Amino acid sequence: MIQIPIVRQILLDADTGLLPYLSQQLQRLSFSHFKAQFDFHVDEYCTQVTSNDDSSQIQTKLLFTLKLSIVVDSQTPSESATLHALEFQELLDVQIIRWSRDNEKLLKPISEIKGALSQMSEIPFHGGYLPGFEIHRQFTLIYNAGTTQLSQSSEQTLEPQFSKHRPGERTPQSGQYELINSDGEGTGQEVTSISGHPFPPTSEPDQSYRLVDPTLHKKSNR
Repeated sequence: MIQIPIVRQILLDADTGLLPYLSQQLQRLSFSHFKAQFDFHVDEYCTQVTSNDDSSQIQTKLLFTLKLSIVVDSQTPSESATLHALEFQELLDVQIIRWSRDNEKLLKPISEIKGALSQMSEIPFHGGYLPGFEIHRQFTLIYNAGTTQLSQSSEQTLEPQFSKHRPGERTPQSGQYELINSDGEGTGQEVTSISGHPFPPTSEPDQSYRLVDPTLHKKSNR
């Protein structure tokens, strides 16, 4: 079985994680004419073990789906907005592959990215609706489970796990957050959010997020 905290480390590590990397790239000039917000979920996963008894040969394959919402200027014609969205998608794919080539925890870089671009429509954004697109990018991460162990110690002061956060609010601490319904009950649905990044919009009013699994970072040696 996959150790989910290891997966989250690969995705959320402040120095090498995919999501902090993409968050940084989205601030660059090449993305400056877009507004974007993203989160992710794991569609399915499996563990592949070779016949070799050496534990270092245990490989984990993870099918990963990245979901993004792109908000466009309401004055932009639909055809132009679609071209811009396709350009955004191509730039995003380039950054994902570049990250995978530089990440030493992966056994091989990402070779193929699949997914779809929605039609332009009114999409949820920070509690409201704005014209834009939804993008799904799906790819496989293959890494060596024997060499990606998490440190058990952390210098972080963890946020109390009973705190609730609204959509659009800045994430106080990277980790896994459960969606809480209007009655204050957990829904079982979770999102992973990066520290400083806004929480994604919810599908229903008066919903919030609550930390259920903080991301632990490796203790640095100075």
